[in-house]
Amino acid sequence: MTRTARLSIGEFSRLTWLSPKALRIYERRGLLLPDLVDDYTGYRYYRPSQAERARTIALLRRVGMPLERIGAVLDATGERRRALIEAYRVETVRAHERAVALLDGLASGLSEARPPENAPTVRSREARPRAFLSRTLRTTAADLPSHIERAAAALVQRAGAALDPAQPLIVVYHGEVSWESDGPIEVRVPVTDSGAADGTEPEGTEFLTDVPFGEVQFPTILRSFDAVRDAAARGTCRPSGSPREIYTGGDPFRCQVAQRYVDVST
Repeated sequence: MTRTARLSIGEFSRLTWLSPKALRIYERRGLLLPDLVDDYTGYRYYRPSQAERARTIALLRRVGMPLERIGAVLDATGERRRALIEAYRVETVRAHERAVALLDGLASGLSEARPPENAPTVRSREARPRAFLSRTLRTTAADLPSHIERAAAALVQRAGAALDPAQPLIVVYHGEVSWESDGPIEVRVPVTDSGAADGTEPEGTEFLTDVPFGEVQFPTILRSFDAVRDAAARGTCRPSGSPREIYTGGDPFRCQVAQRYVDVST
């Protein structure tokens, strides 16, 4: 291709409605590489045929898709690309529904002290041992859902045929997660082969509560954590280990918050 068939970064910017700054960011992330970079001047040149890829990136950014996920979409084709876009669409709809539920709750005065009859219902159960693969990471509340999702997807892929679909996904909070605090958290995916597992949760007793769909987000989920923590510190009970979220499949998915405990009177 001759030099005349290429566009300068300014010309390409006007063609695609993407700023030169955005184009440089996409270049650094490997999403949209110039066709030519002049060794002497550093000027960047693009082919007109790259405009379609640039516009696809812009559209996906417009709906809020993170750059790392955009890269996966661009690298995929056919059914795989459609599946990735559909998965993000489902997540976006659910995030919107949770946001609407949160706003409805705030408008109804749920940000104020709730009467006792509306407090989370806490129950106790015996938890059996579970073998798991795990990944520990740090994240603030803003990025928590996407980090959990990516870690879980990587662990599911690593588990392969050893994945135990009958058991739930567990997220253990080893430290505080808020807008400023970043955990750490540990994502655990259940597996059937204990020999290949990263660890096994021992049997024990835990308090747990079901989290309403609209409260499966920060900060509304904190009242569920408070409820199980208070139950585990009441009477002769004492908390044991870190609190966790337990996710079971389905549409919509179910979330529980749990806290292991020991009875010091026994």
